[in-house]
Amino acid sequence: MAIRILLLITLGLFGALNLSACSIAMALHGTPEPDFDHIKIGSTREQIDFDFHHTGDATAMGDGKTEVTYKYEMGNASNPARASIYGLYDLLYIGIPEPIFTLIELFQGHDEETRVVFGPDNRALEILGYTPPPPSDALKAARAEQEKFVRKRPIDQASPPADSAPAIQSLQETTTP
Repeated sequence: MAIRILLLITLGLFGALNLSACSIAMALHGTPEPDFDHIKIGSTREQIDFDFHHTGDATAMGDGKTEVTYKYEMGNASNPARASIYGLYDLLYIGIPEPIFTLIELFQGHDEETRVVFGPDNRALEILGYTPPPPSDALKAARAEQEKFVRKRPIDQASPPADSAPAIQSLQETTTP
């Protein structure tokens, strides 16, 4: 009888250790959400593909128009802070809450779909589907701080930035004989 209890305890600890860190790995691995601040009518297809983090499924509509469907997941971005809390609770409570945290992580996020209609010039004419609620002031401030460390968006090649016109003009004057 004592061997059976010892075996049960050993198997229980082994199972808890095997499950340990599943929720941590799930919280650290996520899909980035689209950047809806830059997805606007008039944006180029390249810019919108960049903001959705992938190219969508295109369908020709005629008259040079193309409808592109973007499928993505909201609410399941990588979150190191949440993973750290899971790790702390796993250590404090010897892995007991791990199955609960794993279930929480399993049900994080939901699938969404947005359709964008592009004109013949590959600029967005219409945006249909999911639109997130407007960001709070605190979120805007946090994004401004994080922007310092994020890779930059592609520059629209169709028109140079407004502040580059004097630089281009002075460059032309210096190169003209």
